[in-house]
Amino acid sequence: MKKQIHLKIAALRKNNGMTQQELGDAIGVSYQTVSKWENGVTMPDIGMLPVLSEYFHVTVDELLGMKPLAWEEYMPAKTDKKEYWENKLDYLLRTRKSHWNRDYMRFLIDQVWKLHSPVNVLDCGCGYGALGLMMMPLLPEGSTYTGVDFTEELIDQGNEMFLRAGVQGKFVTCDFIEYPLIHVYDVVICQSVLRHIIRPEQFLTKMVGHGTNNALIVCIDTNREFECDGLYIDGMEYSYLCEHSGLEKGWKTELLREGRDYSIAMKTAHYMRKAGLKEIEVRMNDKVSFVQPEMAEYEQIVEDFQESNGYNYFYPEEQLEKTVEYMVNHGMSIREADGFLHKKQRIADYLKKNEGMACYTHVLGKMITFGRKV
Repeated sequence: MKKQIHLKIAALRKNNGMTQQELGDAIGVSYQTVSKWENGVTMPDIGMLPVLSEYFHVTVDELLGMKPLAWEEYMPAKTDKKEYWENKLDYLLRTRKSHWNRDYMRFLIDQVWKLHSPVNVLDCGCGYGALGLMMMPLLPEGSTYTGVDFTEELIDQGNEMFLRAGVQGKFVTCDFIEYPLIHVYDVVICQSVLRHIIRPEQFLTKMVGHGTNNALIVCIDTNREFECDGLYIDGMEYSYLCEHSGLEKGWKTELLREGRDYSIAMKTAHYMRKAGLKEIEVRMNDKVSFVQPEMAEYEQIVEDFQESNGYNYFYPEEQLEKTVEYMVNHGMSIREADGFLHKKQRIADYLKKNEGMACYTHVLGKMITFGRKV
């Protein structure tokens, strides 16, 4: 994969209120030379790089765009905004298929949570209601489901899917943080929500507020470190597949700049304790996908896996440029960003080469944290 250099000379010059002529005079070159650097026609000689970095008081890596400039505007992930999820229906439909073993959810309902009488369930940030579609047929007759999400497209899809499945449910289009306290519920649950929002403790407090006395509060999320270690493709080196150098920098930058917590699944039990919940427990979802050509619907499963994880066979150059820029803006070096995308391309190439024959094991390591409101 071709490495891209994003010279920051123009940005640094403009930030210092200088013209191309003034910069050229200061470092001993013509304004035409400065213009060529800024337009990508030519690159500065290697001996000129330390001169430019010293003049602007930045490192050579920052000058070359391999690290973000301290003052550059941060590009937020915006995964807490409805605009982000408006075009994610296909992604959600593909990924949610591989998140649960139905018998494990039955085990939680019957043996762990002991929900033997009808309950009213509130699903916070429900998407299209994947949890409700799985849970409702397993809950005692007379139970109700209410799903709240701020994305109209997902809510519309949820209504259609519940109707087709013959499952009773109610959907509300609303940002859950603004959802009014009209009713209280016996089970208040969320799945893959806390990791995407900037104030997870506030969200959890709101969930608790919507619970009855002795309500079951459940938060289901994936720890990013677990997730990165959860893939083996037969014929590829496991240690290479697990390598995620640089992603930690991105996660930490997002936590510092946005409040998005990549490790929220590990911390949720502690937040529940601080919120006053009792009988707090943490379980691991037992879902592990072993995918092999002999299984039913093999082709569809592999296609969903590739599409939902970005293991596409071709990346447009413009998309690569924007992705590298975003990753560097989030704290990664250009080398680390390029390495991450190169790995995705290698996986895509391998799956393409072994189409119809590839075998892999995939586990998300999803954590289920729950407690009782008293």
